[in-house]
Amino acid sequence: MSNLILIVDDDHLMQAQLRELLEAAGYRAAQASNAEDALTTFAQLQPDLVLLDAIMPGVDGFSCCEQLRRLPGGDRTPVLMITALYDEASVERAFAAGATDFITKPIHWPILRQRVRRLVAASQVMQALREQTEQAQMQEMQLRMALEAAQMGTWKWDLLANKVSFSENLRTLFGLEAATANKSYETFLSYIHPEDRDRVHNSFHKAIETGAECEVEFRVVLPDNNIRWLVKKGVVFRDTSGKAVQILGIDMDITKRKHSEENLHQSEERFQILARATNDVVWDWNLVTNQLWWNNNVHTLYGYFPEQVSPDPAWWHERIHPEDRTRIIADIGNLIQSGQHFWSNEYRFRRADGSYAYIFDRAYAVRDSMGKPVRMIGAMMDISDRKRTQEELERQNMRSRLFADVTLKIRQSLQIDEILQTSVTEVQKLLQADRVLIFKMLSDGSGTVVKEEVVPGFPVTLGQNIIDPCFNEGYIEKYRKGRVGTINNAQEDKVEPCYAEFLEKIAVKANLVVPILQHTKLWGLLIAHQCAHPRDWNESETELLLQLANQIGIALAQAKLLEQETRQRQELARSNDELQEFAFVASHDLQEPLRKIKTFGDRLKLIASDSLSAQALDYLERMQNATRRMQTLIEDLLALSRVTTRAQPFVAVNLYQITQEVLSDLEITIQQEQAKVEVGELPILKADPLQMRQLLQNLIINALKFHSPEQPPIVKIYSQILLTPLDPIAIGTEQCQIIVEDNGIGFDEKYLDRIFNVFQRLHGRSEYEGTGIGLAICRKIVERHQGSITAESIRGQGAKFIVTLPMNPSF
Repeated sequence: MSNLILIVDDDHLMQAQLRELLEAAGYRAAQASNAEDALTTFAQLQPDLVLLDAIMPGVDGFSCCEQLRRLPGGDRTPVLMITALYDEASVERAFAAGATDFITKPIHWPILRQRVRRLVAASQVMQALREQTEQAQMQEMQLRMALEAAQMGTWKWDLLANKVSFSENLRTLFGLEAATANKSYETFLSYIHPEDRDRVHNSFHKAIETGAECEVEFRVVLPDNNIRWLVKKGVVFRDTSGKAVQILGIDMDITKRKHSEENLHQSEERFQILARATNDVVWDWNLVTNQLWWNNNVHTLYGYFPEQVSPDPAWWHERIHPEDRTRIIADIGNLIQSGQHFWSNEYRFRRADGSYAYIFDRAYAVRDSMGKPVRMIGAMMDISDRKRTQEELERQNMRSRLFADVTLKIRQSLQIDEILQTSVTEVQKLLQADRVLIFKMLSDGSGTVVKEEVVPGFPVTLGQNIIDPCFNEGYIEKYRKGRVGTINNAQEDKVEPCYAEFLEKIAVKANLVVPILQHTKLWGLLIAHQCAHPRDWNESETELLLQLANQIGIALAQAKLLEQETRQRQELARSNDELQEFAFVASHDLQEPLRKIKTFGDRLKLIASDSLSAQALDYLERMQNATRRMQTLIEDLLALSRVTTRAQPFVAVNLYQITQEVLSDLEITIQQEQAKVEVGELPILKADPLQMRQLLQNLIINALKFHSPEQPPIVKIYSQILLTPLDPIAIGTEQCQIIVEDNGIGFDEKYLDRIFNVFQRLHGRSEYEGTGIGLAICRKIVERHQGSITAESIRGQGAKFIVTLPMNPSF
């Protein structure tokens, strides 16, 4: 057969030209357009020569040559590198990569033909020399091992004298003393194991009768009762008349070999038992002969009959999935070249029916004394079920993640249109369905497709008002109770004719329908369609769709609540606007008459005080006092309403500084009351600065106001920091208490709930001035700051007002 040459060039025209020239010259040619194809083709065909283009896209010829050299047989195949680069660096790189020779473009066919002929001839000569050398080395090694390891001795049987003589080393093999060197034939036979004597005797006489060489294996019993195996070889010598006169021969110690054979036999027996007992496909690759043996499981697992299985490794390589083939072949090649023993990998293997099994293959490389691999024994475990389980688990995990994402998106958005669109989009991705839609029910049983995600090429139903002739009140009630509709094959499943006709109109081969319930009312349906082919909907897919439908139902309920709440907020905002407008009106229209009453009262008092009686002056004074109280009441009511309507943004507020400013404003009152005010440490917190000022001012005024006439007031203002008990080191949970403590008249704590309400007073106006609104304003300010206010007191022993505020309120 002519030599095979592999042409590797990305230029298809160059490939064709080279192939035509080579075939015309009597060669066979194979082609590859890139490095990957080249490696695969080389492993399959084992060409005699490779013509390799140096410059190719992707993996260039230099790298391809390096990888090729690592494949089985790659180190013995000549590689002629074709390059357009004629420089020293490129030449050195070509030889460094393992090229045998190189030729530059443009290529002259006579030169190339001579190069190819010489390289092929040289390769054949080298191969022959290599084989001869390897054979000679093997024979030399065997001979050396035999001479070094085997103990040999010579013997001679004089047939006429019936005497047997031994060489010195043979006596040692028989365990004899020197005095027993020359014995009769019968004595010689006595040294042989009783079970082997007849066989040795018959071998001798057969040689004497036929003239053939004598060769027999036997055992001898040593003086210490140990057994030694020997092989006896002898040649019969005759006189001129043809009579046998003597036999000369040698005996060789084969005990170790016999033990090895026995161990090998046992090992091979165990291997065969294991190969029959295991569920794996066991293979044995003789790297010397390049032959593969497979056990019967290659039929059991993959369906190949014995006559279909080839011992050629190419049969195995061809059945590795094309996407895995190069990787596995290169991986095994790396193992063989690396000197390692153990190998394992996963890949896909083609069954007899054309399908692929996922397998886990592991092997052990047996090496000779020189470290050269001579055999690989492996086992292929079918892990298809495990892979399917793993893939299904991954799909379930992906579904769980996507379900969590969809749920999060639904919870993050209360815009029902966005929720429904997100739902169909994510479900279509999740199930890989051809169409997913949301069908909103109408009271008459018909409905509208409000959202849809469909694969291009199939009918669009979005916005259509759909009437299913089979969908009646009975079906609506079933779906309201949680019915799930499943059709795996619209043509084969038992489907009502009217429904089958309806599905055919929108190109549905299989569908999965789950209800969307808003509380207990059937709002609509979440539907998945398979249009290209039938589909078996599994339990996890059904459960997933039900869970998503539940989330949509919850979102619909939340959206409805949001709509109601929005309307309420709008109504409340409108009411607040009206109240604020009323407050502005009140501040002007109610105070204007009071100002006129006060003004004209003052004028009347000024110009007519001499002409008015004492009683008239008393009436006039009472009228003026009532006017002032009314004006104060209106101002306090306005202050109460403005706590929320004119609130300021929260900023960092220094309470100590605010307190000092309030005390400065009350300086005259403090002097008149001869009061003593003590200010301790006060924090900086986030608050409305104007309202903090109003809060402290009201509390301090109350502390100065409600005191005994016999005892000047003493007021203490201080604070303390509190931490939430569950998280004592979390800064975000810090709270502070602002305490305003006095030595005044106090109050009975049974009235604690009343004092913070509007218009609530514990004393008459004749005793203490005020409108009863100040503490109500304090409570409203504190509540706006997410805090609380309370008080502790004993009648006649002063009072302590405690305000608790967060250091960093969350808004």
